[in-house]
Amino acid sequence: MTLRTARVTYSKRTPPIPAVRKREAIERESMTDQPADGTLTTEKKLRINWHSNAPWANTGYGNQTRLFVPRIKELGYPMSITAFYGLQGGKLQLGDVTVYPVGKHPYGQDVLGSHAIHSGANAIITLMDAWVVQPENTLGVPWFPWFPIDSEPMPSNVYAMVKQAKKPIVMSKYGKKQAEAMGLDVYYVPHGVDTKVFKPVDRAEARDRLGFPRDKFIVGMVAANKGTTPPRKAFHEQIAAFKAFHMMNPDTLLYIHTDDGTHGGDSLDLQKFCKVMGLKTGYVDCKPLPDDIDVAFVDQYQNQLGIPDAYMVDIYNAFDVLLMCSMGEGFGIPLVEAQACGCPVITGEWTAMGELCFSGWKVSKAETTPYFIQFYDAFQFRVKEEAVVDRLLKSYEMRGNNEYRSRARDGALAYDADKVTEKYWKPVLADIEAHLSEVKSE
Repeated sequence: MTLRTARVTYSKRTPPIPAVRKREAIERESMTDQPADGTLTTEKKLRINWHSNAPWANTGYGNQTRLFVPRIKELGYPMSITAFYGLQGGKLQLGDVTVYPVGKHPYGQDVLGSHAIHSGANAIITLMDAWVVQPENTLGVPWFPWFPIDSEPMPSNVYAMVKQAKKPIVMSKYGKKQAEAMGLDVYYVPHGVDTKVFKPVDRAEARDRLGFPRDKFIVGMVAANKGTTPPRKAFHEQIAAFKAFHMMNPDTLLYIHTDDGTHGGDSLDLQKFCKVMGLKTGYVDCKPLPDDIDVAFVDQYQNQLGIPDAYMVDIYNAFDVLLMCSMGEGFGIPLVEAQACGCPVITGEWTAMGELCFSGWKVSKAETTPYFIQFYDAFQFRVKEEAVVDRLLKSYEMRGNNEYRSRARDGALAYDADKVTEKYWKPVLADIEAHLSEVKSE
């Protein structure tokens, strides 16, 4: 969470080698708005380089890249991708979308503008944590960060970066409120979910496919185990709460869809924590889960390779409730995915989480302990164990309630990726294109 990176600056005045310069000129000419023969074209003037995780990456940013790059392209905008996570050593082609690799900087800041210019783009959209962006390396290409705000107030280091953008794009209503409180003029475009994929299926059959018991109340967590100072996803607090709940109701199971932390890296050893808590752990391998397992983790190797959507659909349908009381969220994709599958949620009312609870139980900010993060100059919030236990008990009382499950699905439909594209991306991109055209004509 507090990784600091060296700033690398490349001058726009540094001339590229002749062969590269000639190639760039040819590519830019091939993307002009008016063909040489005078025939009319409907090609958009806005050409976008999307700087984020690769669309095949097993991450939230990769998920949104996979959803929205093709949809934005279908609106008529030429697209390229800079995959600062998921690709090294050379370009790849996904149809007519070029995917550029990371450079030497871990977040691709040394190639931020260079890749955009090489692709012929006249706008960069970054989907990443904004504090790591080095705006001077856009090399004059207009920058539009689509970024999270997961603390209160807006972090000072995030503000320092995005105030240099042409116009920032926030991904939550909470983020819009915090950005505007800092005097920023922002667009709002929420994350999305493919609700034609993430939808209710037969719950008993989903549990059978996964090897889950049909007769247990299953609590699910879907969260990245990344960062330990502090662990933003509040694994310790929520697992401890499940332990107390499990002692009252032994017919319960916690499934955690994450790295279990036994493989090193900047993650919590959740196996060790579960052992200390007296919870017996196991792994889901689509064979019947032993009856004495209290906490089940996703298969760790498969999780590294990437989990198919069909598996996630079964997981969400198998849950009785999704538990997600993080210290802070810039959005919270699992909240929408779960509810699209008809699964109610337990989540916090702070940061972006509260606006994404369509069916379930919220924990109030009064039931947290504020935690000041010096790196951000802002607060996140640690949920109190007893508050989570209370909501788990409430959800246990309502197990199998079809009204809750129907309401969850209905609320999630507003975040369908096609609807988000039409309602939010389409007018935002049209406005960006109009603004860039005005600037060019001046």
